[in-house]
Amino acid sequence: MAPGGFPLLGHIPRLARAPLAFFERLNGQGSVVRIRIGRRVGYVVTRPDLVRRVLINDQRYYDKGGPIYDKLRIVAGNGLATCPASEHRKQRLLMQPAFHASRFPGYLAIMRDVVAEVTGAWRSGQVVDLEVEMRRIVALVTARALISADHGVEAVERWADSLPETLQMLYWRIVVPGEALHKLLPASRRLDRNLTHMQAAADRVVAQYRASGADYGDLLSVIVHAWGQEPDQRSADRDVHGQVSNILIGGIETTAHALTWAFRLLSRSPDSTARLVAELDEVLNGRLPEYADLPRLPYAQRMFTETLRLYPPAWLVSRTAIEDTELGGYRIPAGSDVFFSPYALHRVSEVFPDPERFDPDRWLPERAGKEQREGFFAFGAGPGKCIGDIFAMTEATLVLAIVLGRWQVNHLPDSPDKPVLRLTLSPPPTRVTVKARQRQSTACQT
Repeated sequence: MAPGGFPLLGHIPRLARAPLAFFERLNGQGSVVRIRIGRRVGYVVTRPDLVRRVLINDQRYYDKGGPIYDKLRIVAGNGLATCPASEHRKQRLLMQPAFHASRFPGYLAIMRDVVAEVTGAWRSGQVVDLEVEMRRIVALVTARALISADHGVEAVERWADSLPETLQMLYWRIVVPGEALHKLLPASRRLDRNLTHMQAAADRVVAQYRASGADYGDLLSVIVHAWGQEPDQRSADRDVHGQVSNILIGGIETTAHALTWAFRLLSRSPDSTARLVAELDEVLNGRLPEYADLPRLPYAQRMFTETLRLYPPAWLVSRTAIEDTELGGYRIPAGSDVFFSPYALHRVSEVFPDPERFDPDRWLPERAGKEQREGFFAFGAGPGKCIGDIFAMTEATLVLAIVLGRWQVNHLPDSPDKPVLRLTLSPPPTRVTVKARQRQSTACQT
């Protein structure tokens, strides 16, 4: 059992006060560590090889569940990222065509236009809230690439506005259990209002796709068509709504946060910034990127991978043991909550030496061996690995390339790199001054 528990409350006070430090400290206390959340016992897995067993080899023993998924399903429904294992393979096969490699040149063109549009409205010397700007970019990309019909823009905007507060309130429902207590709090009424408005926006966009029957060439068209062939339309409608919710959470919240973290890390690493800008100048020379340019931007991709190592958006993951099993020599009873923290696992010094150091070159092919690759969980692992991992990496590379290729981003002396804990790992407020880069070459081409 992890030390520091309290009578009746267990480890709730420590989780509420400093959850990231709590899970980091468990790294040295055993490969599987018991914790108590109130009266309920959970098991925290601290070794990457055992986490891979849970996610890949022992799927028959563990399913998506526990307090994180129980709360996430309130807002995300039963989509691909949240559905049980019995439904996952079918849902993934239906959605996979939207993430086929043949679609990415089109997606990249949308991303490129959006980033150029948003950053083109900046003025040299202007102070911007970086997270707001990153959220605007990824929301527009989601609306145009994944949910492009008229009501899609409305749905994306509604979710983008509501998600930060919603995910924070759901997080506190995990840390402080007791539904009766939460229902008495004003935050519960705000949460209910948020969920009602968010679901209504999703309902309208799904109804539009159903009514028109048109193929908009986007992800939601693929989903509506695929589930339109199902014999049980009530179940199909539930699944479509779940997919929309999953797209909006994954397409907006996680990527916007990761991009903001990337710029924060670069602001504290002038050498990394200089190397990245030099790569962009050499490859692009001021023009906007093409799809063929992506393999020629390896430092940008390593830099974003290192950002995800240090600040993975999904910082805590849960599973439920569906039968009695054994893990790392520990007995896990059926019905138990099993946790692992990518944030803490990415700081295991035996896998990632000097783990707090921002070092994009740790992902060079000659340095990143099997142990490092298999110890990286920002996108999950195995059959449940995030279906949008390449989409997110492509989008992030485009944002970094266009912003830093054309702008100097200077951070104002504000908050330290202390995460804001929600169901995702959010950055603190990040204000920057943007200044147009002076180039000696001809004007930037598009």
